Amino acid sequence: MGLLSIGSEPGKGNRLTRRAGELLPGLPLRFHGNVEGHDVLAGAVDVIVTDGFTGNVVLKNVEGSVRAALTLVARSGVAGAEDLREVARRYDPETHGGAALLGLSGTVVVAHGSSRAATIARACAVAHDLAEGGVATRFGDHLTAEPVR
Repeated sequence: MGLLSIGSEPGKGNRLTRRAGELLPGLPLRFHGNVEGHDVLAGAVDVIVTDGFTGNVVLKNVEGSVRAALTLVARSGVAGAEDLREVARRYDPETHGGAALLGLSGTVVVAHGSSRAATIARACAVAHDLAEGGVATRFGDHLTAEPVR
């Protein structure tokens, strides 16, 4: 897990980010430390923690960047149409339905405000699977466990 900030060094970011950077190492999680915007798609960590506003901006930026890059690649003829469709599906919010908000007392899945009915149905399926698996409870139990030292 990484904390999204303006630099990889501890102590970078606004007051909220710096405070989170102080608290996260005390949780029973594998905390990598701060990650930057260029790490979002690089696979440096599996989970990136940030506030909701910043997360929403980053998510929409990634979606727009992927769309723009795919358009440029398609126009250049470098990749085949099926390869481009597969990449587009991977980053299309309608493919996934929504994203889970963790650290809450219940199951919450957020979808785009512009989502169509099929996307909302997929978001509901994600919420059902999370609830069936007790993910919110298990995550909460994990956070309240004794810190790993």
